[in-house]
Amino acid sequence: MDGIVITWPQLLYLGLILVLFYAAELLLFLRKSSQGKPREAQFRRQLESQAEEIAALRQEMESLKVRLASLQIQQIRHEPQEEEVQTGFVSEALHEDATPYNLAIRMAQSGADADQVAAGCGISRGEADLIVALYRSQT
Repeated sequence: MDGIVITWPQLLYLGLILVLFYAAELLLFLRKSSQGKPREAQFRRQLESQAEEIAALRQEMESLKVRLASLQIQQIRHEPQEEEVQTGFVSEALHEDATPYNLAIRMAQSGADADQVAAGCGISRGEADLIVALYRSQT
């Protein structure tokens, strides 16, 4: 019989090599999984911070909506509010007809599109889009 002959010491060495290989794989796997945890924690902290930022921005947007509505009501009534008298906003409100935004509002209410409003009033396209979106729907 001239086949491959493996002795017991050779079989023992082969088994030892296989055990070391699987131990190295296990250590590598554990190292990778432990490195993922700090990244995951950092990712969670970033998500929480962004969620807090979004909540703060939403709250600020809501307060700006309320202020805008009160200014629109005040403009309709032409009655200055206490806050405006204290901050000097009344003098700006009296000369409001001269602002490009008031002209833009009138143009939007008359049916002009955002390009016409931006070109006619000297305001940015984004501002014109916003004014047209807000005031065209009121007519």
